Amino acid sequence: MKSKQINVFVTGAGSAVGQSIIKSLSLSKLNIKILTGDISKLCSGLYAREGYIIPEVEKKNSLKWFVNFFRKKKIDVLFIGSEYEIEFFSKYKKLIENKSKTIVCVSDYDVIKIFNNKFSTIEFLKKNKFYYPKTYKIKNENLTKDRIKLKYPFFLKNIHGTSSKSVFLINSFKQLVDKSKSLKNPIIQEHLGRKYNARNFHDEYTCSLFYTKEGTVIGPFMSERILKHGTSWIVKSINNVNLKKTILRISNKIKGVGSLNFQMKKHKNKFYIFEINPRFSGTTSIRAFFGFNEPEMFIKNFFLKKEIRNYKYKIGMAYRYFEDIFVQGCVKEYKKQKGRILKWL
Repeated sequence: MKSKQINVFVTGAGSAVGQSIIKSLSLSKLNIKILTGDISKLCSGLYAREGYIIPEVEKKNSLKWFVNFFRKKKIDVLFIGSEYEIEFFSKYKKLIENKSKTIVCVSDYDVIKIFNNKFSTIEFLKKNKFYYPKTYKIKNENLTKDRIKLKYPFFLKNIHGTSSKSVFLINSFKQLVDKSKSLKNPIIQEHLGRKYNARNFHDEYTCSLFYTKEGTVIGPFMSERILKHGTSWIVKSINNVNLKKTILRISNKIKGVGSLNFQMKKHKNKFYIFEINPRFSGTTSIRAFFGFNEPEMFIKNFFLKKEIRNYKYKIGMAYRYFEDIFVQGCVKEYKKQKGRILKWL
């Protein structure tokens, strides 16, 4: 007998994270119907399956729109693929769940607020005695050479941001002044480890673990990576005892829901953490292929109420590449429908 269909909605269908969630769900043997959403019609993730244009979360009445949409489409589980929507859905999680019966996969608002901010993440690491890169807030109007507490080169980043967006490697004071003008809340951060080499692994790690409904921790999944334009381009799953100890020690300090991922660098034989994300990541689908499928875990545990036991994942390599999606006839149909894209809103 075929199991009941589970309706899942994934936002941020045009983002690397949203598409990674979709790929992970596609690997599952559960009876899942995947619906996708994005704020832009120029988004490949909308055209591979049933997709919808959704409102920007900061717009008036967006909360009401989402509640009505989830009720109308009988959405069982919501996965958030856009980092810019995380705080919104975390803030209104209980309201959405009560009014639509849709389970929202997101951590509590106080957790999101800490780790959506790169500087408060460093403060958390400092307070809990983990290794972290030296990080300072700066103000462009007060910048002088004697105020810079780091040696060149170092990184300039926005206090909020994802992947390589608004991240610059700074080699001079002039460059710092010029680049910081484009950032609303700039921070500078120590450059750790070996010089970047696109052809070799360079002690850069991306790891993940999963918090169950019962509060137990599954994982961690550990991997080393080579970056390209801020994205994990080549990923090698690994087992490392010391790395595992570090991640599990962090997990005891955070009360998460579902996936939590970490970016870190090995420096002076220690693991320095520079980013913690209480959400899915662009490498979610790679972890899923190797047997650590976090979106599927969430559905099994939070929706189907099944116990999740620790997973043994495969060891291997993953290589990223570009892929094309071709859509014919949509431009003409879009004009005819005055804002409607085929069966999309």
